[in-house]
Amino acid sequence: MGGRNRSGATCWETPVTHTPDVLIVGAGPVGLSAAAELRRHGARCRLVDRLPARLPYAKAVGIQPRTIELWDRMGLARAVVEQAVPLRGQLSYVDGQETGRVELTLPPEVPYGFAALPQYEVERIVEEYLNGLGTAVERGTELLSFAQDADGVTARLRSASGAEEELRVRYLVGCDGAHSTVRRGLGLDFAGGAFTEEYMLGDVVADWDLPAGYAVRSEHRGTDGATDDLLVCIPLPGPGRYRMSMRVPPEPSGPFTEDTGGTGGTEGPDAVAHGPLSGRRLPELPDLQAVVDRLAPRPAILSQLRWSSVFRISHRIVDRYGEGRVFVAGDAAHIHPPIGAQGMNTGIQDACNLAWKLALVLRGEAGPALLTSYDAERRPVGEEVVGRTVRHTVHGTAADPDDPRTVLLREAQLLVGYRDGPLATAIHGPADVPQPGDRAPDCAGLTTPVAAYPLRLLDILRDRPDHVVLLYAADPTDVIKAVLAPGWDVLAVRTEDGTHVPLVPEYLDTAGEFARLYRPDGPTGFVVRPDGYLGARFPLTDTETALADYREALG
Repeated sequence: MGGRNRSGATCWETPVTHTPDVLIVGAGPVGLSAAAELRRHGARCRLVDRLPARLPYAKAVGIQPRTIELWDRMGLARAVVEQAVPLRGQLSYVDGQETGRVELTLPPEVPYGFAALPQYEVERIVEEYLNGLGTAVERGTELLSFAQDADGVTARLRSASGAEEELRVRYLVGCDGAHSTVRRGLGLDFAGGAFTEEYMLGDVVADWDLPAGYAVRSEHRGTDGATDDLLVCIPLPGPGRYRMSMRVPPEPSGPFTEDTGGTGGTEGPDAVAHGPLSGRRLPELPDLQAVVDRLAPRPAILSQLRWSSVFRISHRIVDRYGEGRVFVAGDAAHIHPPIGAQGMNTGIQDACNLAWKLALVLRGEAGPALLTSYDAERRPVGEEVVGRTVRHTVHGTAADPDDPRTVLLREAQLLVGYRDGPLATAIHGPADVPQPGDRAPDCAGLTTPVAAYPLRLLDILRDRPDHVVLLYAADPTDVIKAVLAPGWDVLAVRTEDGTHVPLVPEYLDTAGEFARLYRPDGPTGFVVRPDGYLGARFPLTDTETALADYREALG
């Protein structure tokens, strides 16, 4: 809108928009997940990304079982598993000799296994889901600056056409990567360091006879026992296709050219050396083949190079995950070595943790204090992941002191929990049973009087975006006497087939798996949070008090 100031000079005001509740910056897997969860909960949001299109690079590949569980709750799991390939294990070699084989076999009650799917496919699937909810990614749109006050956030955006806009929102979420504008604007400390090694990445086909579905790690060790050459291969969808990473040789040959697929260079305004390097020659097939010739456990000819890159790795974490009405998630909050495929999955879980809390606050069902639990729950997870991946990079996974089963469950992110968090209030029973803050275990063998097939708990929770209260009892009168939670879905799990109680939907624990995994002590109630963690555990005789305590924790 044009006008004149008091001096008579013409001035131009940037148009101000007030429509969305939340502005999300960055449309990678983390930003897309945050937007999808917010929209699923009915919140209005805008999602912007400075890039004109999705990058066609498999920057992240591994999909952890816990992430697929979250996608199942959203109704996305089928689309993911239909496109992904299973990760069955890892083959390890040192100086050409096999030194170990890890089988990625999880307990039978875990509904999903490890999988591999290129990041661009993850982004496509979640973006299509988001489009179905009426929200599109605004590409080529950059966050220039923002300022917050007690009532909201004012953000200045620039579109692909160069037009600038001021947007007024209630909250801002930065999912804009290692060189985050949001993180810098908040002035968050991003302490850590960088590894000196440079790595090459390439998406290729290998014609070797190694078993399908297994990652390959092959290294050469010098006379001092330290690794001086390394090749890591992760299976991708497609016959014989892998994403290979390897150290850059000390004297790479050929001229250097610009890598326009990077993040703008590893030395951003905050001097974070992480990600694809700009100004470097892109590796070609002979560069990758030379490393495979040195290190591959089987002779292999590489072909069909889709893309390649050169990158460096840092390890950093912010001192807090947000301030006031502005938050960071994913690489904007924590970066670390890619070992164990922890980064993208941790970021997606950041997004889901924050989104349901924002939605409750926006609906007026919780107070703003609930949002402080995001940092309290997720930053300890980020600290653990950064520390562990750095240790594994420096000392190797063989130096991990935990038993193999614990290591496997932890890598699957099934052990992430918030027992020490501020929302773990209603606790009942011994410490070794699922308690508030723990992942709500899935279980099979739940039946109804009508359906002729058994269901999993995930089937029952799917498409229920809010809290769910599970009431476990043998006697239907125990369920009737329980004080129900207004506004939440309430379901009953019965141990015996008998009189149907039409008060709430009922499921029969036909296989006894709910009782085995949840270990209820008599008639017991459970609150399952929107992100699939337990919010409360209580005897049905204390339902009213327990739910009141949990609601008070929500604010």
